[in-house]
Amino acid sequence: MKILIVGGGIAGLSAAIALQGDGHDITIVETHDGWKPAGAGLHLPGNAMAALRALGIDQDVAAKSCAFPRLDYFDHRDGKLFSLETEQLGWPTFQALTRSDFHEILCTKLTTPTIRFGLSVSAIHHEPYQAQVSFTDGVSSSFDLVIGADGINSAVRRLAFGAEHMPQPTGYICWRWITDYPFGLIAPKFIIGHGQVILVMPVGDNRFYIYASTYDPGERIRDLSAGELAAHFARFEGPVREMLNAIGTDTVIHEGRLQQMIMPEWVTGRVILIGDAAHGTLPTMAQGATQSIKDGLALADALRTQSNIKTALASWQATRLPEAHWVQQQSLQRMGFAKIRGKAGVWLRNTLMRKIGPKIVASGFRSLIDGTAGTQKD
Repeated sequence: MKILIVGGGIAGLSAAIALQGDGHDITIVETHDGWKPAGAGLHLPGNAMAALRALGIDQDVAAKSCAFPRLDYFDHRDGKLFSLETEQLGWPTFQALTRSDFHEILCTKLTTPTIRFGLSVSAIHHEPYQAQVSFTDGVSSSFDLVIGADGINSAVRRLAFGAEHMPQPTGYICWRWITDYPFGLIAPKFIIGHGQVILVMPVGDNRFYIYASTYDPGERIRDLSAGELAAHFARFEGPVREMLNAIGTDTVIHEGRLQQMIMPEWVTGRVILIGDAAHGTLPTMAQGATQSIKDGLALADALRTQSNIKTALASWQATRLPEAHWVQQQSLQRMGFAKIRGKAGVWLRNTLMRKIGPKIVASGFRSLIDGTAGTQKD
């Protein structure tokens, strides 16, 4: 089968790795002029382990990542709220690494696909048994299957599914970067404040991934300098405040608005969407990468087991869509805790989290780990 994968991020590369051993003629097109992984750090919760193993990269990830025994939650004054002891629960390993390390692992695993940089799609025309694709260099070609793995602002989605399908704002702005500030943590530290959240996550080699977000539905905040960022999160106490004040001018900070992309259908003719192009979600449950990898694995499995491509694609969507939509709903609901700003509301939320926080957090991960997420019982 002649397959085009648009996008060389986690979704596109994972799909290529899952498909490359089945004799397909695979081409990956990437709009950048080389590999440029987006973001800073990557959290891979316990349910990611099965997907990493199926993709054949679990050992490579383990060698580059930091594994941790629990998740720790604090208030903005650096007071402990609760811990979720993932290791004691007997769950698969929770771990994290830098996005650049993960992207390098995926690239190393590629064997047969043709990769073309500095190229994207400009038009897609549906034919009875193929998709005719025009590229930004003026060349056109037909493919048996086109996989849109080009992110939440997907060109494939716009061209093949219609411009009316647009990502929706969620009201949050975030900043992400890697620091070597000496936190000395062995587990992620989630800090929840007044409409703000900061995550400090070890990613190996004495480095830490920092994620900071603010609920800003009016989109009044933008382009903060390092000093302005430290002032913006001035209510946070403890080591994280010292880290914010120590941010250097050479630190690469990724700023962006959090969006969500809910698509009722991921298949139209011979064109499909995977990853953020199909189900971009909030990072609350750290499922972006895992869900993208599972898309590619399930697609390869469906194409192997179904001789008819139309049937295979329908089966693939039926397998993947319920869990991905469940993750989106759960992530949005759980992010609601971060919206709370008032003093009384923050006190009530923190009191509640001290009592039942572990149960709330565990319920989501447990459903993903045991495979019931998105089923009727949820």
